[in-house]
Amino acid sequence: MLAIANICSYRESMSASARVPLGVQSSFEDLGTALSDVTFCIVDLETTGGSPEQHAITEIGAVKVRRGEFEGTLQTLVDPGVSVPAFVRLLTGISDDMLTDAPSIDAVLPTFLEFARNTVLVAHNAGFDIGFLNAACERLGYEPLEQRVVDTAGLARRVLGGEVANRKLETLARHFRCPHKPAHRALSDALATTDVLHHLIERLAGFGVTTLEDLLAASFTKMDGTFAKITLADDVPSAMGVYRFLGANDETLYVGKATDLRTRVRSYFYGDQRARMRDLLRETQRIECDVHRTMLEAEIAEARAIALETPPYNRAGKSSGTWYLKVVLRGRSPRVASARSPKEDGSIYVGPFSARDVRGLIDCLRDSGPVHRCADPARCNGCAFAQMNACSGASRSHRSEMARVALGLQTDPDLILAPLHRRMLRLAYEERFEEATELRRRAAAFERSLANHLQALALIDAGELLIESNGRALLIRRGQLVAAIDRTDDEDTTLARLRSNALMFDDARSWMTMSVRREARVISSWLNRNARDTRLLHATRGWSLPAAARPRNRFAVREPR
Repeated sequence: MLAIANICSYRESMSASARVPLGVQSSFEDLGTALSDVTFCIVDLETTGGSPEQHAITEIGAVKVRRGEFEGTLQTLVDPGVSVPAFVRLLTGISDDMLTDAPSIDAVLPTFLEFARNTVLVAHNAGFDIGFLNAACERLGYEPLEQRVVDTAGLARRVLGGEVANRKLETLARHFRCPHKPAHRALSDALATTDVLHHLIERLAGFGVTTLEDLLAASFTKMDGTFAKITLADDVPSAMGVYRFLGANDETLYVGKATDLRTRVRSYFYGDQRARMRDLLRETQRIECDVHRTMLEAEIAEARAIALETPPYNRAGKSSGTWYLKVVLRGRSPRVASARSPKEDGSIYVGPFSARDVRGLIDCLRDSGPVHRCADPARCNGCAFAQMNACSGASRSHRSEMARVALGLQTDPDLILAPLHRRMLRLAYEERFEEATELRRRAAAFERSLANHLQALALIDAGELLIESNGRALLIRRGQLVAAIDRTDDEDTTLARLRSNALMFDDARSWMTMSVRREARVISSWLNRNARDTRLLHATRGWSLPAAARPRNRFAVREPR
C-alpha cells in the first residue's frame, strides 16, 4: 500500500526546490500591469440614434490620463451626413447648422485612433460607444479596436451596490461630487467619466485591486468580503503547478492544479458565486503553491495531495470514485456485483468509479447477455428474471457467461461491446428509440471506462519506463511516477540518476490500492494527450497500448452529413 511517509517524501523531494514561499515577492511581470503604469483613454460619443448600423456619430470627446494627470484631450464635431433628429437636438443641443462645416468620420477616425493608440479605453456603458467606433472602423476599412476596455457603468454596478439609485453618469457624478458635470456633450461627459473612474479605482483599492487585470475582472466580480482576500494571491507565480488553499490552522482546504497558477488562483475571486467556493474563500487564510516542470508532475502531485491530506472542499476521492465492478468467478455462485475495495480473492476488479457508474456498468453487462440478476444464482430456480430471459439463473450456461464477461473485461472488450451494439440496433429497428438511446449512453460510458482500465493495466505490466518530455526525464515504475529530473546526460546516466532518487513504494500489491490505480490512470491519460511530445527511452518489459484498450467510439453520437 502507498505509504504516507512516501507521499510526504515525494512532496518534499520533488517540489521543495520549486515551492513558492509566501514571503517572497513575485516579479512585476507576474503581478500584472500596475494601474499607475496604465494610460487610459476615456471616450464619449454623441450620435443620431442608438444603432451603430443605422445611425452615425455627431461628436467625439476623449481624454487621455495617466496616474491621475491629464495628458491630452480630443474634441470634434462630426458631420453624420444626415439631418439630426429633433429629440437628439433637444438632448444634446447639436443642430444641423453646427455640423455644416464639421469634418466627416473618415477624416476624424484616423485622428482618434492615433490619439487612443497604446491606451486602455474607458467609457460609460462602453458597449454603446465602442460599438459605434467599431462600426465606423468596419465601414472605412480599419481593423476593429483591439484595446482592452473598462466600463465605468459595470464597475459602479459591482462596487456601489445599493448606494445609488441607478448607474447613470449624472447620478454617479453627483454621488461622488465630481468637479465635471455631464451635459450630454462628448467632452464634458468624457471628463465626468474620468472623475468617476478615479473615484471607482480609489474604492477598488480597498479590495486589493491594484493592477489593470484586477480592474478588468472587477466588472464581473461580486465585491463582497471574499474579494479583498485576492491579496493572498499576490505571490502566486505565473507557472505550472499545484496550489493549496490553507485554513487558520494551516490545514489544507482545497488542492488544485493549473498550467498558470496565478491566473487560476485569482479566478476564484473573480465572481465564482457557487456557495461552496464562497465558503472556501471565507475560510482561506493562506495560499501555497508548488511549481512543477511538467503537467504530469502537477497532476500526480495533486492526486497524492488529495489522497493524503483529504481536503474538505475537494470532491474527487470522497463521494465519487470509491467503488469497483467486481466479477466473482470462483465458488458455486459466479456473479457480478459492486464492491467497496478490491481484495486478493481471485475476483476481477475494475475501477474505481462512482457508485452510479458501477451500477451503469453492471446494467451494460446484463444488456450484453443473460447475466444473472439474482442475489444468489446458485439457488435461482426459475426466478421472474429468468422467465423474461434476463437471467441465466442456475443453468450451466451461467458460468460460461461469467467467463465471457471476465474475458471481455481483461482482454477482449468486443465480447461485451458487440452484443451491446447489436441490441442497440435491434431496439432502433423496433422503433424503441428511448431504450436505444439509453443503451447507447450506458454503452459509450462502458467503452470509455473499460479502455481507461485496460490502458492503466498495460502501464502497470510495462514495469519500469523512462520517458522524456520537453527536456524532462520521468521514471515510471509499475504505473507510478517515482522520479523526475531535467535531462542533461546520456540515457544510461539519466536512468542511474533517476533510480538513485526514486521514491520507494510497497511494490508487492501496489496495484490493489485505490490511489495507485488512480495514479496509473492519470499517467496513461497524460501519455495519450502528449504522445507527440513524449519519447520512450527505456522499458524493462516493453510497453505498447493493447488494441483492446483503444476505444472505437462505436456508440458516439455523430452529426448527420
